[in-house]
Amino acid sequence: MRFIILLLFPILINGQKLSVDEFEERLGYERGNYAIQNYDQNKLNRPGYVWGMLKSNEDNLIYMASNRGILEYDGKDVRRVQIKEDTTYRNVMGLARTLVQLDDGTIYVTGDRRFGKLVTNKYGLKEFEYLLHKLPDSIDYRRQIIWGSLEIDNKIYMNTPNFIFRWDGEKFDRIWKFSDYSGGRSSKGKIHAFSKVDNVLYTRRWGYGIYKMENDQFQFIEGTEIFADNRIELFYENSNNDVLLFSRQLGVYILDKDGKLSKSDNETLNNWLVENGVYVQDDLKPFSDGSIPIHSRGGLLIIDENLKILNNINIDDGLESNEINSSFIDENDILYLPTTTGMSIVNLNNSLTQYDKNNGIDGYVWAPIKRINGDIYFGSTIDLYRLITEKNPMKNNLIKRLNFNDMMRNFHQFDNSVIGTHNYGLSEYIDGKVKIISSDYDVGASAQSKLNKSLLFVQHPLDGLLIMKRDFKGKFQIIKTLNPIKGKGISGFIELEPGKLVVNTPQNSGSFIAEYDYNANFEFTRLIHPLKDSILNSLTDSLNINSQKLPDSTFNYIETKIGYLALSDSGTVHKIDLINKKLINFGINIPTILDSAGWNSRAYNSDSETNWFFSDSLIYETVFSDSSFKILNRFKWGQINNNELTGRVFVEGTGKNETVWFGSQDSKLIRWLPKNNLSKNNNDLRPLLRGFYINNKLHILSKNKIEYDSSRSIKFEYSFPSYNREENNEFKVFLKGQDSDWSDWSKNSFREYTNLPEKNYEFFIQSRDTNGNESEVISFSFTILPPWYRTYAAYAGYIFLLVFGFRSFGKYQAKKSLEKADNERRAGELEEAKKIQESMLPKVFPTSNSYDISAGLVTSTEIGGDYYDFFENKNSIYAVCGDATGHGTSSGMMVSIIKSGLNGLPSLSTDKVLYELNNIVKKIDLGTLKMSLNICEIKNGSITLSSAAMPPIYLYNSKSKKTEEILIRGLPLGGLKNETFDIQKKKFNKGDVLVMLSDGLPEAENDAGELYDYERVMELINKNASKTAEEIKDKMIGEVDIWLDGKVPDDDVSIVVIKKNS
Repeated sequence: MRFIILLLFPILINGQKLSVDEFEERLGYERGNYAIQNYDQNKLNRPGYVWGMLKSNEDNLIYMASNRGILEYDGKDVRRVQIKEDTTYRNVMGLARTLVQLDDGTIYVTGDRRFGKLVTNKYGLKEFEYLLHKLPDSIDYRRQIIWGSLEIDNKIYMNTPNFIFRWDGEKFDRIWKFSDYSGGRSSKGKIHAFSKVDNVLYTRRWGYGIYKMENDQFQFIEGTEIFADNRIELFYENSNNDVLLFSRQLGVYILDKDGKLSKSDNETLNNWLVENGVYVQDDLKPFSDGSIPIHSRGGLLIIDENLKILNNINIDDGLESNEINSSFIDENDILYLPTTTGMSIVNLNNSLTQYDKNNGIDGYVWAPIKRINGDIYFGSTIDLYRLITEKNPMKNNLIKRLNFNDMMRNFHQFDNSVIGTHNYGLSEYIDGKVKIISSDYDVGASAQSKLNKSLLFVQHPLDGLLIMKRDFKGKFQIIKTLNPIKGKGISGFIELEPGKLVVNTPQNSGSFIAEYDYNANFEFTRLIHPLKDSILNSLTDSLNINSQKLPDSTFNYIETKIGYLALSDSGTVHKIDLINKKLINFGINIPTILDSAGWNSRAYNSDSETNWFFSDSLIYETVFSDSSFKILNRFKWGQINNNELTGRVFVEGTGKNETVWFGSQDSKLIRWLPKNNLSKNNNDLRPLLRGFYINNKLHILSKNKIEYDSSRSIKFEYSFPSYNREENNEFKVFLKGQDSDWSDWSKNSFREYTNLPEKNYEFFIQSRDTNGNESEVISFSFTILPPWYRTYAAYAGYIFLLVFGFRSFGKYQAKKSLEKADNERRAGELEEAKKIQESMLPKVFPTSNSYDISAGLVTSTEIGGDYYDFFENKNSIYAVCGDATGHGTSSGMMVSIIKSGLNGLPSLSTDKVLYELNNIVKKIDLGTLKMSLNICEIKNGSITLSSAAMPPIYLYNSKSKKTEEILIRGLPLGGLKNETFDIQKKKFNKGDVLVMLSDGLPEAENDAGELYDYERVMELINKNASKTAEEIKDKMIGEVDIWLDGKVPDDDVSIVVIKKNS
């Protein structure tokens, strides 16, 4: 868009003053591509088409209507909004098409048989409350496909092809019928267009034309019959009260305030609308400057209300997709575009724009950036480029490659040509062609003499300063070669004023003032180093010291408002005394003043006479005077990723239009107006608490009094709904009652606490955006209640016990003796029960040349129901691994039944074995007692598996070196009578390993409350698959001991390992 930007000061270009209008025009035309952030299907969790979107005026969250329902984006995560559980109409949320927001923040959503609003649930998250079923019984709400919706006077209007419904917040208070259900969507009488124009509802009907609602009645607008069979996608009213009608078939028509209809004579616009397929929107809104976004299936057009085209934005400018479904403009003129592939955010007010590979740039932009004859030139590792502006808003600017075809080092203007040094020498771009001046690889920087414009100075690290001049054929020839130090070249030079150069020599051999006349007669004088001067002045005249042997160094020279200054490596500033040929310490060290260790790059703006320094953290605009150095402004990098920059910078302009150009490693030329960023700061935004978790379970926010035993782990999740490079959003938090101070700024969006003592707490969150704008602080209060034994009631009970305890002491002593005897009896029974459990297990394992088999059991503190066993017949080996519910003698009884059942069954397939066992257990009827069981049959190089509610079976494949997790459906034995079980068959080749196990290992919980988990089981098998079955089993059982730090597990751990040997 060619925005009008006010310039406060005139600018000099090549000695000529640039007028305000000329500068404004150039600033607009050179803009480049807007800052665009794209969110593709992966980022949005694959929603399909995104049809509509808006930003909540309540909390700044973005909501999107998509093929797969309503999406919510908080700057961190994309969440699919769920349907409210107590909604009368229960269904999975299907296609959502439009969203409308009322002034009070209520958001309504429509779509395919969908109408409802977003409400806040007990966890503080939005969910969808279905409302379409509140239509009268005479209208089947299940057949209503709603295409559009809008708000007028705080009521929601929505349309289907046959009806317009109005919702007043509680009910459908008015319904207009236009057609019945017969015929297609474009049948005569059906509604197509539906739009709000200056708070008045317009609609278009197939076969008729345009209608306008007056006093709750739709009146046909005479003279609009041309739209009986031609679509209208957008309606918009301009400041003259004319209604602009945008059609993908006819272009633009104007319905003036007197009801007269005429076609626009802007053929470029008409053709664009037809060729690109302008697309429908119910409530088209303008930017704050009155310009209008027109979206289509071919990108975006921005026009003014007089139908003048201002800009064209499409995939060439960085959009993810040209197929735009609608548009939304927020309070900062940020444009949100839902598309067929996701959504894009376009910051039209952003001062940061760029040119990139889409514009033709290739390689690192690492050579200087300069303005020559009014145009921007810049070099990369590939070539030298020129920015050519295009005044036609339908076309992009051109980045012209000048065909040096080499890595550029430096370049400059020479009369009407551009001379540049590059990897392969020195060349000149003149009359549209590149001509070689020198093929010497070692030539460095060059410059045109300020005293004699026919002379070309060239730096050479070996030969020295080369003086070149065109011969009668126009070719440059070396006319002189000069060396400040005999036998040494030069490392650089700069002309301070006409006829006076400062020349640096290599290896810190010092700097020289080179004075020359019009005929290139040179005289070199060593520039005295301040330290040398100090030493010489402190010596007596009798000491004849050769100053050449005193310390020396080479300086960098910068242009400033007060002329050229010399900078030492440490950043100390020196003035250049050209009369006495020496440097004078200015008494300023720049890094000290900048509060920085240094800078990565610097630039001088000759327009504003300011010096710019660029450090890792900040950007400084400074100015030198005869006696001081002052910082005028500090800027944060914000949206600019300074890690991608090459250090090449060019600064120009004044006032709010001061412009910084950057070179990028990512083939970009970046333009930044640091003083002209019109975007609203985000310090009025607030972070959002997105989840409050107790022991990894989402907790109800209103229930902020938490039981002590339930608070081992507390986690907060939060976000910051600022969408300008939101990956750079940062947070700091503070838990009052626990933390001693605020945390450091961090990109982490959660904070977790464990084992908090009982007391009152308040959790504070603050955020900041990519530009460093800090938000206000929010907080959330909660209380951890004391355990029951530390409550007032408990203390009262303790007193009661003390009072009456003595009376019971005698009785207790007698009872204690009886209990001791009873405990000894129970301990004996427990030991006996463990022996019974062990007796159920096989004493030996099947032996075979083809298979290596092992198994093991680790018992818990109680008698468990874990069990494994093996059975053989002629050609097969059966292995089982099971776990009875509960503990004690009842689980031992279940194991006995299973073992007896297995011994009594004939040779059956694994699923049939489980079928028979299930009926046996069911027939005996042990109440709630059940048995989970995995069974495997190994036969002829294959395995057959079935499962009754057991953990996964693991199969290591020796060829792929990967372990497969096999999860098989099945209810536990004793569940339902005649229950069937699934069966899976797998190949079992040499080196393969089969592991069956109970849940004792994966669900073992260590002192930190962390489960061992199934992923670690898979890793353990992968790591040890080359070992024998016995070694694998021992390794897994040993892992239990390591994980629990030697403690006895709470549940039995049983493991069966079978490895194929041949």
